[in-house]
Amino acid sequence: MTDNINPSHYKDGSFECIELSRLLSSDWGQAVQYCFRWQHKNGVEDLKKALWFINDAITHNVPFFAACCKRNADILEAQAIRLLSILQAENWADLGRFWLELERGTAWTVRLALAEKINEIENEGK
Repeated sequence: MTDNINPSHYKDGSFECIELSRLLSSDWGQAVQYCFRWQHKNGVEDLKKALWFINDAITHNVPFFAACCKRNADILEAQAIRLLSILQAENWADLGRFWLELERGTAWTVRLALAEKINEIENEGK
């Protein structure tokens, strides 16, 4: 039976996508969800949607990590970095550099890594 609410493309891998996206701010969490599933759902269109959210985050100075009380911020950030390092080590969804740059926390290099991946995929298709 197919689960349209929480499909397998969010549960495949070492952990569920929601475990990471709930630690991130809205724009960055959306970008992660699109990147997590792109190979199983809408292909490069999902990567372009992720790039849209990244551009929006950069334009509006949206931080990577979800706003929460200062006391728990370091713990949540460490959890997110641990999950990102797993994705990077596994080259999850063939986006190893994207996960690495997100782990390092530099918005412009995250954007560049994803834009270059989109260009690579589109050039392979031509």
